[in-house]
Amino acid sequence: MDQGPDKQAAPGSSGITVIIVGLGLGGLTAAIECRRKGHNVIAIDKQKELKPIGDSIGIANNAAFIVRRWADGAVDRRLQAVIAHPDVMAIYDNKGELLVNSDLSGYGRGYGYPAHRGDLAMAFYEHAKELGVTFRLGHQVLEYFETDTEAGVVLDGQRVTADCVVAADGIHSKARGAVLGTDPAPHSSGYAMYRSWFDAGEVAADPETRWILDGAEQNDVTKLYLGQDIHVMVGTAKLGKEIFWMCTHKDVYDVSESWSYPGKIDDALEYIKDWPITAKLEPLLRKTPAERLIDFKLLWRDPLPTWVSAGGRLVVIGDAAHAFLPTSGQGAAQAMEDAATVAICLEQAGKHDIPLALRTMQALRYRRATLMQQIGFETRNQWHQTDWEAVKKDATLLEIPRPSWVFLHDSQAYAYDEFARAADTVRRGTEYTPTNIPDAGVFHRTMDFHSAIAQQARPTNVPTQRAGDKILVG
Repeated sequence: MDQGPDKQAAPGSSGITVIIVGLGLGGLTAAIECRRKGHNVIAIDKQKELKPIGDSIGIANNAAFIVRRWADGAVDRRLQAVIAHPDVMAIYDNKGELLVNSDLSGYGRGYGYPAHRGDLAMAFYEHAKELGVTFRLGHQVLEYFETDTEAGVVLDGQRVTADCVVAADGIHSKARGAVLGTDPAPHSSGYAMYRSWFDAGEVAADPETRWILDGAEQNDVTKLYLGQDIHVMVGTAKLGKEIFWMCTHKDVYDVSESWSYPGKIDDALEYIKDWPITAKLEPLLRKTPAERLIDFKLLWRDPLPTWVSAGGRLVVIGDAAHAFLPTSGQGAAQAMEDAATVAICLEQAGKHDIPLALRTMQALRYRRATLMQQIGFETRNQWHQTDWEAVKKDATLLEIPRPSWVFLHDSQAYAYDEFARAADTVRRGTEYTPTNIPDAGVFHRTMDFHSAIAQQARPTNVPTQRAGDKILVG
């Protein structure tokens, strides 16, 4: 039954049972959306308890479309209490000279959810429980399997079966090996990142550090400092109540080494010891509690040849399918688009044709996700190998791209509109030509999102909402 993007099906009405492995933002979205579309859901995670852990993340406008549909907007309203409220990202050189104030339309207030990853995950988790999702926490998936009629996982020696398995188990996915038959190790992007998030109390009390809080009670602050092969971002959240910072740096260790380390502030500062601005940044960074700093590799996998298993009943989504660099600003959003799309494709194909559903989902999503992976590399290179002569002429070159084809895309409406055409190509074994990416030869790193809003150039099936006097495109 075609419920449409905004409608919620009766629980269990599709007759389809879905196992979801991995409960980050992508997996939780899959659990919610599959439940909304009438599927039975068994959600599995190796953690015994889902807790609000992590650091800063941004869910952009294109993925916020999905969240705004949950509980008639109730989840969106809950999130307003925990998100950051930045209007611009101020971009500086390593001397502290302002280059450009980058408009955060598409990410910031009224568009998306820049927030602590844990706060977002807990809001998603609570909503999934409200919908009646069955959770099995504290279980490590040891094996995946599929037959002509079912798929499943092995947990602690027990086989758990369903009509299909959706694996959102991250960059180190075990499911990927089951999909491909082999699983080459990830390789380093050449960079790693220090990340931290902590309470602003001590920062506010110290004259050397409270500069970061200037004006934050009205608009949260985000500042980005650029140097050769390194960038540092510092900012506030929850209107100055919390501090976050991150430092992307060259990675000298082998991928065979641990991919995540407890970070040391002295090591982080060593990377920027020659920056003129470090004298100002160091007192702030030294406020970081030791247990709140990690240094982890930014790993990369080349685009997979397929996201769907040979039998068509196991699919990988999110980082398990397409790892994103943080500079894309789209990693979580693309996992969520995957999740919403797979739920709709299962609804449209029905219990009798699960393989068609998962292969059609891949057709709808593959080229879009792959192109956005590329954008993350391109943005990082703009920051780390900056053409300073070009920047003198046009500092907007340093901004994160905000193309309307990315930020105005409604993945749920697209899945309903395009399912039949994409499914037909899957049945016939022909190539699907997506319309959720720019045409061949069209420059994909545009900045036309803001102007598209101003001109009301949005899809006709996307309503305009208002929150106070702020227009929301979703």
